[in-house]
Amino acid sequence: MKPDSPLALGTEDRILLYLSDFRNTEERYVLPQALTQKGIAFAAGVQRKHLSRYLDEMVRDGLLVETKAHIEGEKQRMLAYYLAPRGWERAMGIKERVSPVRVPIKIAGVTKEMTLAEIDGATSVHLTFSDIVREAMNVDELDLESLEGIDDRRKRAMDERVKRLEEYTRAVMTAWKDGRVTATERLLVEQLRDNLGISREEQERIESQVLEEVLENRTGIYRAVAVEALEGGPISDEERDLLEALRKKLGLSSHDIREIERALTKAT
Repeated sequence: MKPDSPLALGTEDRILLYLSDFRNTEERYVLPQALTQKGIAFAAGVQRKHLSRYLDEMVRDGLLVETKAHIEGEKQRMLAYYLAPRGWERAMGIKERVSPVRVPIKIAGVTKEMTLAEIDGATSVHLTFSDIVREAMNVDELDLESLEGIDDRRKRAMDERVKRLEEYTRAVMTAWKDGRVTATERLLVEQLRDNLGISREEQERIESQVLEEVLENRTGIYRAVAVEALEGGPISDEERDLLEALRKKLGLSSHDIREIERALTKAT
């Protein structure tokens, strides 16, 4: 897209344009995935690792409302966003500005100029203004055939997102397998989070879920670590300090660990 094109919207304007398709969201108990960071990132054509900064600024500026809500298909509540009154006003202005714009689009090998509404009407799938603006970001000419596949591309992008989240979750579970995370493990997990474009919100949610699973098996975790400590004979002061830190992290009582260690000592 040429820099002087009327469709060359800034990141904030693309986010506002996208969210303008969602009305009365503040009245809903369960919100759609489309209003989460991952939905907004794809729709507005923003890299996920940069999105939080834009959203935070827009919330501070009174353009968006941030809420922690129940999300379709998710077990835990997540952050979601919708337009504040000031955001609605600005979004409507953006729509008015881009509505009459005629853009080149190739249809069956022939290039025509059409408005955004006409382009939507020419496709078999429903396209929002936000969809068309995003698709036009990196091309000088739209292609109708490409626009027809927008739903498939959205699904692939979401599927790829799920794969990255699963990869990060596995890494976190590995780091927490012994009930604690070393400084090196934390550094590696942080680097992976950054490389995969995982947001801080998703990081906290995933680590919370993993820690819950860890705590469900906390006795087994303490026992496994204690076995290693006892292999070389009586537990040293350094090992005792580590075990005590693990006990506190796992929420075990002193009585619990005495019973575990007593049973292990008898077994050896």
